[in-house]
Amino acid sequence: MGILAISGGQKAIRKQPRKSALFQNMLEEQIQIVSHLIAKREISSSPVVSQLEEKWAQYTGTKYALAMNNGTATLHSAFFSVIEKPGDEIITSVHTWHLGVTPIICAGGIPIFCDIDPLTLNINPAEIEEKITSRTKAICVTHCYGHPADMDEINKIAKKYKLAVVEDASHSHGCEYKGRKTGSLGDIGCFSLQGSKLMTGGEAGILNTDNKEYFEQAIILGHYEKFSLLSSKYDRYKGNTETVPFMNAGFKYRIHPFAAAMALVELKYLDERNALQIKNCSYISDGLDKIEGFAGPYVAPYVTKLGWLNFLIRFDPEYFKGISRRRIIEALQAEGIEAGSGRPGYIPLVRQPMLSDNDDHPGKAIWHHFVKNHPEYNIEDYPVAEKVLFERISISPMRDIEFDEEYLQQIIDAFRKVSAHRNELR
Repeated sequence: MGILAISGGQKAIRKQPRKSALFQNMLEEQIQIVSHLIAKREISSSPVVSQLEEKWAQYTGTKYALAMNNGTATLHSAFFSVIEKPGDEIITSVHTWHLGVTPIICAGGIPIFCDIDPLTLNINPAEIEEKITSRTKAICVTHCYGHPADMDEINKIAKKYKLAVVEDASHSHGCEYKGRKTGSLGDIGCFSLQGSKLMTGGEAGILNTDNKEYFEQAIILGHYEKFSLLSSKYDRYKGNTETVPFMNAGFKYRIHPFAAAMALVELKYLDERNALQIKNCSYISDGLDKIEGFAGPYVAPYVTKLGWLNFLIRFDPEYFKGISRRRIIEALQAEGIEAGSGRPGYIPLVRQPMLSDNDDHPGKAIWHHFVKNHPEYNIEDYPVAEKVLFERISISPMRDIEFDEEYLQQIIDAFRKVSAHRNELR
């Protein structure tokens, strides 16, 4: 029998964490507000939607906010706003959610990928400029796992070439870059409010911008119910009660009132929940930094407020030479840690055949411009994403548990055991 739990030893984690009072209070308020909407039969439209939009615009410091039924809809709306003709190019990261890229194609564009920074895991600004062509219209930035991208460098390039900047801030509600909220740092901010995010409405999204034209374009795409907000140049699409019907550009992206209500409550608790999570995660990071073979997530000096969507721990492949990541994860799980390989689907996107298949492509009708004109994507062109993403182990981000030093210390002890007795895993 060995020392590690996977070898028959005693588990390091012996204590169960307690749910935070913040979380419990938030749940109670969400139940009350949704029940109230049901009682009033506000089950398709409700003033709660505009309340969410107003408070979100105020929170992010932007002029306009538009709630939607999911985060993918916000990205589709953003790309619909900035793409001018089929074949226009959007520069983005090879490391992002696939639905951060396919809306580019569905809006008529072609994604051009950059490799990532090895520490922040965000798009590497040093690679952007060399990818710009006469067809480039925008740069799309994902603030991966809650860590803001290097926006000063990205905005400098965008300004030089007169490009729009779209922020996929679906991981980073409430996070700040040099004192400013993510989603307010570029031209359009896109947020998912899906159930796993830092702020959720169950299944929803919200877009914000200071640009009225982009805001109106998003309305034209998917929000006929908000046509009254459009300027007069769109009057011909608004119709009238007698002879002309109203019509938008083909999509219905209206948020459900229940989702808006839940998100409105979550916004109230967002900063406090993020702060509790960072207190928990920082304690663990400090402990990991003293253990050979492991390190907490990197945090850049420009980050002034953080919230981890996923808490990714670095491990040293040389120290664990001959031991697979899967084996390390299994050992940590045996110790009682909710460990995994990271966020599902976050593998370099160019590995997906849908981006390279040409014959009998399932999206050949609406992807025609892409199937016929996309560049050749080669995984060899993205060596950092191909390497460092497989040197991370995720654990539960501990967002809604009370700070408990004894429990957190047991997590650190589990990593120390795996490090010290790694030979049992060979």
